[in-house]
Amino acid sequence: MVEAPLEMQKSMKIPGDHISQCKGAGLPTEGNAAGNTDFLDLRGENRSPGRLPSGFTARGIMALVFSCISGILGLVVIAWYGMAEIKS
Repeated sequence: MVEAPLEMQKSMKIPGDHISQCKGAGLPTEGNAAGNTDFLDLRGENRSPGRLPSGFTARGIMALVFSCISGILGLVVIAWYGMAEIKS
């Protein structure tokens, strides 16, 4: 968090090429996150995506099953390799 943004603005300046790139892309260079000069007006701000569906999907269940099978097979191979006879 910035504790004193007005003090920071006194000593820091945004380079002109940064502002020209924003204007060229059609992005606002003043205002809040939504580009509004009224800082309490958030109309037009970016919204987060909707909620994920609750529970597991079929693809998620299959991924979990194959991950478990892969892990168990890996442990079996390590145990089998560890118990093998050492040949000189």
